Amino acid sequence: MSRRTLQLSLLGLCCLLLAACAGTPAPVAISGDTSVPAAQTTANPLAAYDPWTGFNRHMYRFNAWLDDVLLLPVVHGYRAVTPEPVRDSVGNFFSNIGEINTFANSVLQLKPRSALTSFWRFAINSTIGIGGLFDPASAIGLLPVHEDFGQTLAVYGVDTGPYLVLPFFGPSTLRDSFGLATDQYLFYALDPLSLQRYAYWRAAYLALYAINKRNNVSFRYYQTGSPFEYELVRFIYLNMRALQVAQ
Repeated sequence: MSRRTLQLSLLGLCCLLLAACAGTPAPVAISGDTSVPAAQTTANPLAAYDPWTGFNRHMYRFNAWLDDVLLLPVVHGYRAVTPEPVRDSVGNFFSNIGEINTFANSVLQLKPRSALTSFWRFAINSTIGIGGLFDPASAIGLLPVHEDFGQTLAVYGVDTGPYLVLPFFGPSTLRDSFGLATDQYLFYALDPLSLQRYAYWRAAYLALYAINKRNNVSFRYYQTGSPFEYELVRFIYLNMRALQVAQ
């Protein structure tokens, strides 16, 4: 497939995804605005738009299985052989790389304070923090912010679309899935670590990224004590995203 054909295909897919998001507004975040009925806010778990429930439940069970047989055993081994300061440095490194997307999305959302914070965090942590292994920026009061392309789309009026459970990544929506793909493409296009040049470095990066990501999430499947865990996770995710967009 030629580069132009691939670009046109991606453009067509983007149009379809955004069209699917139209007309399916997300429940808004809980606020003091009493003009918004409670049934239309994230206080109501039944407000979730989940027309793909069958697929999502199958994917939820698949993620639980993958977590049990692969991810958690690897994470337990990682914790056993890696001292906590080293794990912290790995987390700092990936957090520092994430400042690139946060800066870009802050600019797109016209949030100068977030953009400046992200810029200076990246500059300080990449230099004084030795490539992002340490986080001196937080020590001087530049606390991390997070902006992604899913939030950017929301700022420009794109609705969430259906709830969607992604393999490995877990709960999402159609809008946030598109946002995740766009953020990943931006990182791929910029390639700040020359991952496309060295296949072995790319493989190591992706493996460590997955391990670090799972290591930093305390959630364990089927340990919430709720017989309605799927609905609970969906409720928490949609509530979290609505609050992030509202900030």
